[in-house]
Amino acid sequence: MLKERFPYKVYKVTIDAGMTCPNIDGRVATGGCTYCDNTSFSPALRGGDPRILRQIESGRAFYKERYGASHFLAYFQTFSNTYAPIEKLKSLWDKALGAEGIVGMSVGTRPDCIDEEKLRLLQAYAEADPGRLICIEYGMQTMHDATATAINRGHDHQSTIDAMELTRRIAPDVHVCLHIIVGLPGETADMIRESAAECGRLRPDSVKVHHCYVFDNTKLAIDWREGRYRSLEFDEYVGLAADVLERLPSSTYIQRLTGEINAKGVLAPHWGKSKLQVVAAISDELARRGRGQGSCYPSD
Repeated sequence: MLKERFPYKVYKVTIDAGMTCPNIDGRVATGGCTYCDNTSFSPALRGGDPRILRQIESGRAFYKERYGASHFLAYFQTFSNTYAPIEKLKSLWDKALGAEGIVGMSVGTRPDCIDEEKLRLLQAYAEADPGRLICIEYGMQTMHDATATAINRGHDHQSTIDAMELTRRIAPDVHVCLHIIVGLPGETADMIRESAAECGRLRPDSVKVHHCYVFDNTKLAIDWREGRYRSLEFDEYVGLAADVLERLPSSTYIQRLTGEINAKGVLAPHWGKSKLQVVAAISDELARRGRGQGSCYPSD
């Protein structure tokens, strides 16, 4: 997708804008999702430079030195990056898009943290320069409300449906990415396949598939230590990820096929694999089945 849009290589520079979430600050819940790192709830505990341009400069320097990169997407990644007044968001996004070498922006958020005003601003950025990429990423995670309640998500699946419909209506030029998590507490293989099929029905432009990993200092870590949660084995995840791909339209771009594997603080699973090895194993599994992305997606 990036090759189709840009005549040069583009790298993502991640940004922590100091945001929080409505299931952290008490608006809908406290404590955050059960898999979310509690030490990160306070921006003061995260470390790093809170200034947007300094973060971009640092990321740009890293990729330039390592890969000779000169073009970048500003990726607002940490927590819910539309969960702020429109004036603050505009200031942050203006700075990011005005920085040297930035050719687009991706904004990660929750589906219950979007509204028409924010989407109109994102659409205005896309219209102002059709050559750049403006993307919004919604954490759907699962279609099952019982799971959402169990992980303290703080919103139901209807919020995702509403966010998708609103985005398509208000911001048709904004690229939409949905996230789903494989291996959430209490979910069966059938439930995961149902979420994948629902994700396909919503027809996002792209999808990120994550495995559920246990991060230290989380509620999920307590459940894992006390035997109430079991993380997926490598072969289990590979099979389920292949199931997910089979249920997504073949036209949907896949931005990611695994979450962080060897990050500091991850307690489980420890597969001893790199991201490239995980992706290769999923591709091999699809080849073994004689199937591919979209094999189980209803024909239009």
